[in-house]
Amino acid sequence: MQMNNLIKKILTLISGSGQKLMVVFLLVVLSNGAFSQEITKIFLGDEPFNPDTTGNLYIAVDNLSFFKNNEYKSEYATGYTLTGAWIRPKLIYYPDKKFRFEIGGQVLKYNGRDEYKAFPWFAAVYQPEKHVTFRMGNLNGDQNHGLPEPVMDSEHFLNGSPEAGIQAKYKNHFLKADMWIDWQKMIFKGDPFKERFVFGTVLEGTLYHGGNSKLTLPITFNGLHEGGEIDTAPGLAHTNIAVSEGVKFSQQIEGSVFKSWLLEATLLQSTYPEGQTALKSVRGSAWYLHAGINSGYGNIVAGYWQGTRYFTPLGMPLFQNGAMDQPAAIDQNKLCTLSYLFERKIFNQSNFGFNFNMLLNTSTGKISNYEGLYLMINFSVLLPKTKKMQ
Repeated sequence: MQMNNLIKKILTLISGSGQKLMVVFLLVVLSNGAFSQEITKIFLGDEPFNPDTTGNLYIAVDNLSFFKNNEYKSEYATGYTLTGAWIRPKLIYYPDKKFRFEIGGQVLKYNGRDEYKAFPWFAAVYQPEKHVTFRMGNLNGDQNHGLPEPVMDSEHFLNGSPEAGIQAKYKNHFLKADMWIDWQKMIFKGDPFKERFVFGTVLEGTLYHGGNSKLTLPITFNGLHEGGEIDTAPGLAHTNIAVSEGVKFSQQIEGSVFKSWLLEATLLQSTYPEGQTALKSVRGSAWYLHAGINSGYGNIVAGYWQGTRYFTPLGMPLFQNGAMDQPAAIDQNKLCTLSYLFERKIFNQSNFGFNFNMLLNTSTGKISNYEGLYLMINFSVLLPKTKKMQ
């Protein structure tokens, strides 16, 4: 799988990022007007680990209904409407307080289409300690693993197949970590297609947490690899990599209307195969400043994005400087962003939400927008003849 080349790319991206991160930190500290928005809680689709239910068998249901409209004004991104729902019924059993099995399936159905997509679901989940969780089989991709939208488009949570592979998560008061490999296509000798997998690591360390204020450092590493040692399909193996380093400051507000505000600055780097897009490069970079305020009536967020030959095939299309198999590309992509998010909790891990996003391309003066309406329902029911209620 050409691991040596992959490691060289990683080192190339990370080198020099520490100095850039210090610059971003100073910008955030000195800024009075930068804001951002915390990751939406709408896209929660994983059953919490409950070690107190040893011997119990549950039936659980995850369901997401969505209506998303994309109005893109871009030379290399086309707008469309995506509407439908997926449902994931599954059986959950705890043979031990540190282990559980999940087995079931997921069905995706678009409104206005007769066909549907069905996927099996199986996961083995091991929690040796309170802060550590290992998964094999289908993965927990809640909230897009915490990846920024330019790195991983949240639309994958709507219409993508369930992630499957291996995953490790860690969480305490000072550090959150999520590491995974989503093995999308496995090959055997003689197969006419390439091996394909997505890999990633998301870290967020807390530098300061006192009173109502919190300062954290989010770092993400994400990539897509195609090709393998026994690959006989035409073309060379290749890897796309995206790295981001940021500084995030949030503060709670004691008021009846405004609840909190948050600001964030992020640096991003990407590498991609030569000729994958019309960009005359194999690497790019970007920086993103955004800020927002949270109230009882929703979140309002404003930001500025500037990308220089930046591209990753997994990211939201409008933040890229080009697209695969498109003749158009731009060296500089400058966007002013504005968004509104409203969400309400229905019951535990079930949410209703609406968002509206507007992006102004400062070079062309064109405004793109996309908006969505979402209903996420998650619940579980204890089956009879088991030991005790949840």
